[in-house]
Amino acid sequence: MRRLAQAVWCFLLAAALLPSAAWAHASLIASNPADGALLAHAPATLTLTFNEPVDPLKIRIVDQNGRGANVTRIRRDGAQLVLTPPAISGDGAHVISWRVISADGHPVGGSTTFWIGRRGAHVPQTVRSEDTLLRGAIWLARLAIYVGLFVGAGGAFFVAWLRAPPAQATRVIGACVNLVALAALALSVGLQGLDALALPPSSLSDTTVWTVGAHGSFGLSAAIAAAALLLALLSHRAGEVGAKAMSLGALVGVGLALATTGHAATASPRWLTAPAVFMHGVALAFWVGSLAPLALAMREPRQTALEVLTRFSRVIPFAVAALLASGLLLAIVQLERVDALWTTNYGRVLAIKLVLVALLLAIALWNRVRLTPRIGQGRVGSRRQMRRTIAAELILVAAILGVVGLWRFTPPPRALIVAVQPFFTHIHTEKMMADITVSPGRAGPVSVAIQLRTPDEDVFSAKGVSVTLSSPDNGIEPSSAEARSLGEGQWQASMAAPVAGRWTLALDVLISDFDQVHAETEIQIK
Repeated sequence: MRRLAQAVWCFLLAAALLPSAAWAHASLIASNPADGALLAHAPATLTLTFNEPVDPLKIRIVDQNGRGANVTRIRRDGAQLVLTPPAISGDGAHVISWRVISADGHPVGGSTTFWIGRRGAHVPQTVRSEDTLLRGAIWLARLAIYVGLFVGAGGAFFVAWLRAPPAQATRVIGACVNLVALAALALSVGLQGLDALALPPSSLSDTTVWTVGAHGSFGLSAAIAAAALLLALLSHRAGEVGAKAMSLGALVGVGLALATTGHAATASPRWLTAPAVFMHGVALAFWVGSLAPLALAMREPRQTALEVLTRFSRVIPFAVAALLASGLLLAIVQLERVDALWTTNYGRVLAIKLVLVALLLAIALWNRVRLTPRIGQGRVGSRRQMRRTIAAELILVAAILGVVGLWRFTPPPRALIVAVQPFFTHIHTEKMMADITVSPGRAGPVSVAIQLRTPDEDVFSAKGVSVTLSSPDNGIEPSSAEARSLGEGQWQASMAAPVAGRWTLALDVLISDFDQVHAETEIQIK
């Protein structure tokens, strides 16, 4: 048992030292061909550019008639996926349906459409309907894992370090929640794989599902959580010193598991958010884990109960302060603006959580200010009242953990801002037409994708293309960049639109040494 505990401790230490990049929720920011582009011929390669490096899970090309083919030849180049699709045949719409996994461990999907030869009214549908059963299973598994980490690991730490009476009921409760959490943790790997690959629950027996589910930051977080739960289990069978070491490892493991994956833990700047998530998780585990052993201690003789309560009262203010400070920091990073608290699903979930936390703090304050002194004075029934209020706290904690589990399905406003749709516009002159896509359609670095065609819908040959951006409304003078040719009349330029508002985009297309076409249009940057 000692060797197993040492091995688990070494694993947790290695996990804590692993380097990690400061990425978060992935969003597609550009594609080639650009979304809505009209091509004369089928492209040999396709590119998808994201705001961070991603791992491809499933990418398909769907043609005008709804026939699809998987793309298996994929090359990663930083935050860009270079696709070599199967032979693309037929005119009309073609949809690139993609599904990738981002650094926060959550699968992200979408699609982009381009046209070959001609435009049409029909676009093949690739929208995936949400699987309510799968989402419910993911939520339940997450709730069981949270209960195991906070009640099981946190309770083991409380018993070992605050010298709560090692009652048989405490061991039984700890063993039950830890074993259920370990089972839920194993199942969650398969559920993660199903969600990542957009497969129904009937595909759970597929080995690919489990391989994908264990991949990336989610797999690492699950391994750390399993180590923490094992240490918590072993601590109940160890001596005093061993129990302290193992329960401390379990508590550290809770923080590491939460700080390894998820929206908040992978938000930028990660050097700030990851430690904040770690502190939040550890403080919450201590508080929640103390409740059941504390309630059981109230059944002990008055002096024993008072000693345990006194030790808890000395430490809990620091845990609550750390919990509130880290929670406030993470809320600011995730929301970015106050109105997101009621205008986004993430904010609404946070608002419900805040109400429940306020009720929990009110009960905790009542226990500290009113009931603790009465127990010290030996008032009749005071310990029974404490057990009842602790039961109320546990009910509120269960509700809070259930609400927090909904964040698995609600990207934070910080990520939604990144996912602004590209801006598309069309320019038509006597000599040429141009489809222009500005990605993303918000202030900051942008990619300008240009598809040049003749008025007869043929590829327009040019020797060079210069793109100029200016914003007279914001007092920004013209800034130009030379576009690079991508073939088939496609050009791309990287530029900057530092502020939101109305911008003028100008194209200077060099046809020959003596002929040039100039065209302008207005674009809106959010």
